[in-house]
Amino acid sequence: MDQAFDISRLLALRSLTTPLAELFARQAREHLANLAPLLSPRALLGDLILGEKNAAKGSNLAFQELNSLYQPVSKSATLGLQSELRPPLEIFGLTPEIFPASYSYTPPGHNRPITVITPLKWVLIYRDLGPQRLRELVGGHARNDGGELKSCVLHYLVVQILASRRPGFAPILEALRFTLSSEPATEFGGLPYTFLSAPITTVRPPDDLIIQSTQISGTNTFEEVVDASGIPTLADPLRDEVMALVGRHGTGLQTGA
Repeated sequence: MDQAFDISRLLALRSLTTPLAELFARQAREHLANLAPLLSPRALLGDLILGEKNAAKGSNLAFQELNSLYQPVSKSATLGLQSELRPPLEIFGLTPEIFPASYSYTPPGHNRPITVITPLKWVLIYRDLGPQRLRELVGGHARNDGGELKSCVLHYLVVQILASRRPGFAPILEALRFTLSSEPATEFGGLPYTFLSAPITTVRPPDDLIIQSTQISGTNTFEEVVDASGIPTLADPLRDEVMALVGRHGTGLQTGA
């Protein structure tokens, strides 16, 4: 942070962050709508899914991979699910969706954690199965048979597999300037989250501003703000590749600015 980060700068960055987040979220949803077939659980597991009649090539290997991911998280104290996984699987998600990512942060000297939202990074999962829904299912697990929670967990694991192994999915998004990543959610026993990130990032302001902001708003939630220093350096991969070719093979040629 080169400039002094005071409340006026925080407000200025906040006013910029909101429309940027709306712009990139809209673009991400449009891309995901077009790429939805690449995130279809049916293409991965076929007739191993409840009610599905068509087989999918490699579905047995995919099930083994799914089971290897499921075993450790199912046994976590947070989820407490039955560790046995058998077809047919209750997996119904078809429409990919994004939900703002967040993490817990306790400023030094502060007496309670603050939920920090990262508005240019999202959890990639199917519609109606965002982190808040998962949280609700975990909270109500003791009052039901756990079937809905298990199904929700399986959807997160399926997205993890599809995002990492489907040919072309990640490279297509990268060509569109969005990147995929994965991190374990400690809140849910290490359940892997798949994240989609915009081409520019956000930053967390100094702790005193975070505390001041939450005290003024009366909430325990804070949003990071855009890292303005990254905007002028936004890369154009295609232009960079073309200019590299010009540098190697276009000696003596002049190109426009």
